[in-house]
Amino acid sequence: MNAQAHYDNHLAAFYAWMSGNFDTKQQEQQAYFTNKHIAPGGNGVALDLGAGHGLQTVSLANLGFSVFAVDFNQHLLSELNARAKGLPVRTILANLANTGQYGMDAELIVCMGDTLTHLESVEQVNTLIGEWYRMLTPKGKLVLSFRDLTQPLEQEERFVPVRAEDERIHTCFLEYFPGYVSVYDILLEKQQGQWIQKVSSYRKLRLGIEQVKMMLTAAGFMVQDHEVIMRMHYLVAAKPGA
Repeated sequence: MNAQAHYDNHLAAFYAWMSGNFDTKQQEQQAYFTNKHIAPGGNGVALDLGAGHGLQTVSLANLGFSVFAVDFNQHLLSELNARAKGLPVRTILANLANTGQYGMDAELIVCMGDTLTHLESVEQVNTLIGEWYRMLTPKGKLVLSFRDLTQPLEQEERFVPVRAEDERIHTCFLEYFPGYVSVYDILLEKQQGQWIQKVSSYRKLRLGIEQVKMMLTAAGFMVQDHEVIMRMHYLVAAKPGA
């Protein structure tokens, strides 16, 4: 499956549970933005690409942005809308690879939570970075987070426990190929006393952190900050002012 089919048919139904306590995770994201001095200073518009169920969207709205949350899965956007009631948030059902569906002038674009690796090719990532640069207003910022999957895990390390409760267990299995990783999301659920297994897989790109930095620089961005948090690379890049 591609990423959209994987989410539509499998992962979206338990994504919020898999992600952990929303309030705790959301506050962590808001603290990150605050620490990196991400705040409205221009037109106040922020684009959250691959918004999911709203961790970044709610955080940015709390900080004063008018947020347009873009995702290809309606189930996740519905959860986001429920959590963002009363906040300056609008959702857009769209694939982030198609900028024509959400293109607008924005002072901030975020693409976080490993969304970048869901794209189909390195060339597509490079093209989108260039298009996001053009969408940003002068002095606008792009915030990315993703996992660098270039170094393969081996043997039993390829089995990654994600979350477990008395009646639900989620594990990932990773299979490495040149350029991409096949990610198998394995869900075990106890139903009427019996364990039922559901499995689905999709591909993630093996993007390297230095590779992405080079794309950003080539597009015209200045990379201002790079931090690794829980094995996830976070980047803040800025478009020069007019």
